[in-house]
Amino acid sequence: MKSESNNLNSAEEIDLLESLYEFIIPKFREAHDIMVSMLDFKQTEEIRVADLGCGFGELSGRVLGNFPNAVLFGLDKHPGILSRAAEKIKTDPLQFIPYNRDLSDPTWFSELDSLHAVISSFTLDYLNFEKHEQLIHDSFGLIVPQGRWISCEFFRARDQRINRVFHDIEVALIQNALNNGQVTKEQIELLTQSTVLRQDHFVCQVDQKIEWLQQAGFKNIEVPWRFLNIAIISAVRE
Repeated sequence: MKSESNNLNSAEEIDLLESLYEFIIPKFREAHDIMVSMLDFKQTEEIRVADLGCGFGELSGRVLGNFPNAVLFGLDKHPGILSRAAEKIKTDPLQFIPYNRDLSDPTWFSELDSLHAVISSFTLDYLNFEKHEQLIHDSFGLIVPQGRWISCEFFRARDQRINRVFHDIEVALIQNALNNGQVTKEQIELLTQSTVLRQDHFVCQVDQKIEWLQQAGFKNIEVPWRFLNIAIISAVRE
């Protein structure tokens, strides 16, 4: 990263985001641990999983580490970030298959079928509500019987106190990272220029997401983990 530059180029932005994600999202790694634990398949099973908005491959890599015979389709609309994920995940190239896809495109799921699980973390709130709901319906059609949906994203709480506390924790997380020398003030300032993070967010409530899953046909819908404004939702196609 060029310290004298006031503008991020695409390579610098990718480097910056990859190094800072865990310091700007509370419970980032813990959430992914829970998501992987919700995949109730035998470790030797040859499952097919799609990671929607796979980013740098943090969640995809954990899934492949736990299910060495899995085939994982990593979908992301940012080619540079998708390439970084493919470089980072050290598996047989036939196990992690990168797909450059925009989830807001109605054809995002082309070439995907017979999935045992659809997973997604910190991505779907970039979709407006109509497209978010449609993506859930599309995903239901891709998942085999007894397959699973697992998503984690930001939600809006009705209790404004929860929203304020979560905001304060986000600020404290960054401040602690600064105090511990894990990030620099320059990096935080540059983060405000990120075209990825500055996209519009469409944050729904948990019960609204559950309703979309129900309408799509999913059963056994649960919220196995929640931390203030972050929640994991799990559902099954029976």
